[in-house]
Amino acid sequence: MQLIQLERDDWNFFCPSTGQPVFKDTGEPNASTVSGFWCHEVPDEPELLCEELQAQWAAHVAIQDAADESVDVVAFLKSVDQPALVAFEITSCGMACGPVCSTTWTVLDLS
Repeated sequence: MQLIQLERDDWNFFCPSTGQPVFKDTGEPNASTVSGFWCHEVPDEPELLCEELQAQWAAHVAIQDAADESVDVVAFLKSVDQPALVAFEITSCGMACGPVCSTTWTVLDLS
C-alpha cells in the first residue's frame, strides 16, 4: 500500500477517486472508499477497518505485542500488499494553549 504524507491546517480532505469529501463535518465517513482510519491518540484502535484488513491488522498487533513494542501504524500500512488501497497520513497543526499537532491515517480504496 502506498503511504502519502500530508500536512494540512484544515479538514478539507477529498477522495481523489470520487471527488467527495472523505468525512462529514461530524467526523463520520462520507466517501464510500474509506477502508480504515487511525488516530495518533489511540493507534491500537482503528475505526472503519474493512473486512479484508482486519485479519492483517490483528496479526500485526499480535507480533508487536509479542515483541513488547507499541503499535506501529505506519509499518502496518507499508506492509499491506494491496495496490488499490492508498493510505493518507495527515498531520494537522494549530494553536490551543500552545502549539498542538495531531496525525491521522486514512485508508481509501481507489479501485
